[in-house]
Amino acid sequence: MNAGLDRARDELAAAQLLIDNDLLAQAVSCAFQAARHAAEAALLVLGEARSEPAQVVPAVVQLLVRDRGLDPRAGQLLRSLSNRSRYAEHSYGQVPPPVATTAVKDATVVVELLTAWLGEQLPGPRRSGRPVRRRR
Repeated sequence: MNAGLDRARDELAAAQLLIDNDLLAQAVSCAFQAARHAAEAALLVLGEARSEPAQVVPAVVQLLVRDRGLDPRAGQLLRSLSNRSRYAEHSYGQVPPPVATTAVKDATVVVELLTAWLGEQLPGPRRSGRPVRRRR
């Protein structure tokens, strides 16, 4: 799980660097990748894996938002980021700076929501089922 979240944070940092260097369409795509990596980490905790990136969004909405109480904003923003990424990748026009900046902010929210949700789902340090024996 940590590898997926670490990758998500790396993608967020990369997206910001892309914005700083006026590579705005690439920043939007990178922002979506960040959110997707966090989503895949959360799905893996449930034993779910998706072979196609397009399958991640509906899986998050169904399995995490509807079935397990993840904040609905995570699903909404993830879907929106997917759409914006697809548009940025396939359009020949310039992506306006506010669009790229908002994509990074939205991806950050998704990563934070999924990180918090994962923290609630995963147990703390494992303990054996045996009671602690005290010396007399």
